[in-house]
Amino acid sequence: MLASFAMLCTAATGQVAGIENQTGATFPAGQLPDFTFTLTRVPEPPVRYSLVISDSDEHVISYAFSITQLESLRAVLLEAEKFAFSEEGVGTKEPLTTRFQDGREQAVIVDVEKFGNLSRLYLTLTVDASSQTAEAGRIIRTTRRESGFFFDLLSRLEAMLPKSPANPAKPPR
Repeated sequence: MLASFAMLCTAATGQVAGIENQTGATFPAGQLPDFTFTLTRVPEPPVRYSLVISDSDEHVISYAFSITQLESLRAVLLEAEKFAFSEEGVGTKEPLTTRFQDGREQAVIVDVEKFGNLSRLYLTLTVDASSQTAEAGRIIRTTRRESGFFFDLLSRLEAMLPKSPANPAKPPR
């Protein structure tokens, strides 16, 4: 499964002053929106997990994942995190954005925007041709300081899914 993981990277330039949530409200570039998430097993067969992401204004992004889809999500999050911490693909005059997506699982996209010393991670979920995006995390690369639900979600996936040979345990930060 993970052998077929294909990172789709595209670099784009553009100044991002804020991120629009699904209702059109824009958050200032310096302020990370307050998002929370829940990841719970759905009781009916087949085994599925419900991921619900919400903000303080009660806007909701949700999706039901199979175990295979959760493994794809974990792989995409791991690759995006690794890239976000690196000095590769950093914009010097304006932000550069790199996209991470599993070639077979189109429901999840992580965009990593890098400018100066800051990496911003955006999580997009697509359900029935409707996409919703949330600013999921930020990293200050020189201090390795991270914030946002992206890192809590990744930790939760790492704890609940079996380790695969292609994804050994993540080294401590």
